Amino acid sequence: MNRSQGPRLRTRRLVALSVTLVVIAIFWGITRWETSRLGMPAFFTGFTLLAGLFLLMLLGVRRRLPFWPLGSVSTWTQIHLYVGIFTTAIYVLHVPALIAGGVLEGCLSIIFLMVTASGFYGIYASRTLPKKLTAVEGQHRFDRIDWVRNQIAAAADKACRQISETSAKQVLETFYQQALSPFFVSRPTLAYVIAPNGNRRRRLLGDLKELDRYLEEDGRRVAGQLAALVRRRDDLDYQFALQLRLRCWVVFHSLLSLVLLAVSLIHMVIVLRLVG
Repeated sequence: MNRSQGPRLRTRRLVALSVTLVVIAIFWGITRWETSRLGMPAFFTGFTLLAGLFLLMLLGVRRRLPFWPLGSVSTWTQIHLYVGIFTTAIYVLHVPALIAGGVLEGCLSIIFLMVTASGFYGIYASRTLPKKLTAVEGQHRFDRIDWVRNQIAAAADKACRQISETSAKQVLETFYQQALSPFFVSRPTLAYVIAPNGNRRRRLLGDLKELDRYLEEDGRRVAGQLAALVRRRDDLDYQFALQLRLRCWVVFHSLLSLVLLAVSLIHMVIVLRLVG
């Protein structure tokens, strides 16, 4: 993004947010008017909520039809964001309490709040995770990460076998078998995927540095190659953790949204039968 695009993007976001808040204020006024005339504001806000949910689901449809001239995915993503804010406000107008009474209504409220929370996390993730990914050296497609991981492990094993000095070979091979080989051949742990950090990298690089006093020129050269591979593998694991987090969020948010829409339709049918 160049410097001229930044202010324009902020202006568009401000305009879109302002329009969303104005529309919310209009619907709040209509709801108050319906309440004052002893109307049925719950019907008005309920059907508005259902329409909003259908509109939010259209983003998923647009992503699955990339070749149709329906506008860019980025535009639909922005629509999705502001419709989500609008729908959250309508939910607040619709329910008498944050979590409605009744078994079905209570479950529906909890599902809606979970979808809303995951949506706001998605806003945070879409603003921060791509910057973190591009800050790491080397960009890898998610479906190629396992292959790259195996290539790094093979390169580390090959480097360790190239040592010609007897004393260095014994020191580095022992360290490789005890610390480096498990690091290179295994996948990152669940704890690392949840909260990626540089602790393993710093520990392994520090231990390799400590071995320098036992090594001569050839051994230090191989140790330098292994240190570079440790950095590459750690960067790869960091990218894997962030990309997996994004993918898990998309699946979770999409599936929960489908459940929310289905339960909302059941709720609508029950309400219509009761008043009919």
